[in-house]
Amino acid sequence: MSQILPVPGHLPSYWLSEPHKLHNLRSTPELPATCDIVIIGAGFAGVTTAYHILKQCTENEINIPNILILEARELCSGATGRNGGHTKVKVPTLAAVALAHGARKASEMQAYVHTIIAGLKEIVEDEDIDCEFELRRSWDVQLDTDESSRLKMIYDKSRKEGQAWTKDLSWIEGEEKVRQVTSITGAVSACSSSSCSFWPYKFVSQLLARMIERYPELNVQTTTPVTTLRYDEKRKENILSTERGEVKAGKVVFATNGYTAGLIEEFKGVIVPIRGMATHIVPEKKVHPHLSNTYNIDYGKGMGVDYLNPRPDGGIVVGGGGWRFKDDRASWYGNFNDAVGFKSEVEEYWNGYMQRNFLGWEGSGAKVDKVWVGIMGGTPDGFAHVGRVPNKINQWILAGFNGGGMALILTASKAVAKMTLNDIGFMDVQEEFGLMDVMATSLERLKKAEQEK
Repeated sequence: MSQILPVPGHLPSYWLSEPHKLHNLRSTPELPATCDIVIIGAGFAGVTTAYHILKQCTENEINIPNILILEARELCSGATGRNGGHTKVKVPTLAAVALAHGARKASEMQAYVHTIIAGLKEIVEDEDIDCEFELRRSWDVQLDTDESSRLKMIYDKSRKEGQAWTKDLSWIEGEEKVRQVTSITGAVSACSSSSCSFWPYKFVSQLLARMIERYPELNVQTTTPVTTLRYDEKRKENILSTERGEVKAGKVVFATNGYTAGLIEEFKGVIVPIRGMATHIVPEKKVHPHLSNTYNIDYGKGMGVDYLNPRPDGGIVVGGGGWRFKDDRASWYGNFNDAVGFKSEVEEYWNGYMQRNFLGWEGSGAKVDKVWVGIMGGTPDGFAHVGRVPNKINQWILAGFNGGGMALILTASKAVAKMTLNDIGFMDVQEEFGLMDVMATSLERLKKAEQEK
């Protein structure tokens, strides 16, 4: 099997349709020979980690380190430029956590995501970022009666017990009412929660532009994949190899998500590249009323969940359709090729999608504009890896977001920034940033994943 690295010629996504002037940025013609901190990955995780490092240094009057961001392809061309563009925690996820780990853990997860939403809003406003950011409600919609009943039972029991995670939620049922409120045909129940949506690529590219204006210590090198990394015990430095030469770094942050195992052998089978599918659908003319919420539509057992993010211009970004390709395991599991789409019979799923599923769209003439794939970082236990890289020196990681990076990364990147600056670990900052303990990377988690292969 070839090394797990981003492939050239990735499929264009809707989010990448308006390239920023920094899209192919190389701050200097030559690769710096040395730096204090290397961040591998110029997506949401990598760029926000750099942002928080620089901000924390400025606020605490600490000497600003030389930071080098290395990106294998163009700016933000990985998962961040290919996702759904919204931030939320699904109600079924909260219910599952409450059942498996208790109400407190479900409430902690919800509070963590709410902190992310507030943090995104703060950065957008403070940095004057034009990325179509909206605070919204999001509907988790059930089309399957059995799943609806199961989820309602958990919700009702938890609500009556006064569990905190239910307080932000609003449950509706009854086919006529649900369809009237959500506009989704075939819906039998729905539950709304807080969310936000935005244009991820515009957020990342504009945030990076603000940083470059202020900090000459920041160097960005796109189309510069890191191929190997080793630690020099004698010199106490990490040595990163690229096709353009080597870089010696005091510290390294892996913001590599689904590609992590390509550089850290111990993460093979721990963070697995997984292909997902998304599309942009455009009506012939604007449909009224405008869909003002985001959605997750659960079609029931054996089918799965689609997610929808209606755009301000009336177009729709939709992702999912996993049941159309899940039996072809090689097409998605352990597959990191986002330059090739799924089979045509799989992608046909999106034809007529809005007309089939949404009231008022029957005569919209809505058609598929683009279909693309993205590489997620899947973990066996379903949780991200954040903290010091186990058994490594001066290396930290935030990766393995299982398709939910927009709801996990921002606070994790702030925590990793502090860890990196202060040479500390997950437990040292967990309470300060409200990190969920299940996110802590550890040798034990790596060993457990190895045993479960």
